[in-house]
Amino acid sequence: MENKAKEMLIELGISNLDSIVPYYPRVRDREDVSVLQCKKSGVLLLSKTDHMQLSHYEEKNDFKYWGKMDRKNAIQASIEDTERRCAQFKNIISNKKWIDIGTGAGGILDALSPYALEVHAVEPQTGARKELSELGYFMYRTIEEAPCDYFEVVSLFHVFEHFTDPMNTLLNIKEKMTKEGKIVIEIPHAKDFLISFLNNEQFKAFTFWSEHIILHTRESMFTILQKAGFKNIIIKGFQRYPLANHLYWLAKGKPGGHLLWSELRTINLDEEYQKMLTNIDKTDTLIITAKK
Repeated sequence: MENKAKEMLIELGISNLDSIVPYYPRVRDREDVSVLQCKKSGVLLLSKTDHMQLSHYEEKNDFKYWGKMDRKNAIQASIEDTERRCAQFKNIISNKKWIDIGTGAGGILDALSPYALEVHAVEPQTGARKELSELGYFMYRTIEEAPCDYFEVVSLFHVFEHFTDPMNTLLNIKEKMTKEGKIVIEIPHAKDFLISFLNNEQFKAFTFWSEHIILHTRESMFTILQKAGFKNIIIKGFQRYPLANHLYWLAKGKPGGHLLWSELRTINLDEEYQKMLTNIDKTDTLIITAKK
């Protein structure tokens, strides 16, 4: 049973054979895939990787993958993240040749295209890629198709955790970047408060998924990027889901509390809760920037 992720973690010294132990019996969509934990690094990984191929995404020809019937509604479903990313990264992308890998419905392309010098994207899903190409975006099926030594900024928003072979993918990405190019990676965090502190059973049953090959920690991401030859690596915690969401998980065992209990949210409360989780390294998200 092939497990490229496990092999990579051991090869890089992030894990060893004895440190990887069973953690959770299955993922939400498959009974034959379980979750492992590296006791040394805190990384969570799937028991195998051979169930995921590029064809898994290529076969999805419409927007049902994002739970919607069309691009407009797929974009609207993630509008809060898109607006937040636009505010966070528009200065990095401004007047740059930018490529977004795994762009999905392309909401982030719409939001940031007014700032970028050029906008390119990788999306393996045929239907989404075709529609984005018709809108005028430079689209590629895989990163290998993109030109080398060309991009000043590369972004991956909740995509890196899908890679079965992240080290080789990073090396491929690096070839596409200019000498002073910057990479921006946003990923789910293995030390998410609901997992590592609250040990919430309903959340684990919901969040572990056959497409999320590895949930990383700061340590694992730093090592991988460093070994791939990246410099000036900065890793920051970020909390996408506020206290209202966590309270709803505790009370109801379901997602959506940030919307259903929105009366429990204020800007100050959300910010302070994020600061607290950042201080104890238990945010649900890590945001990484690095230079080639």
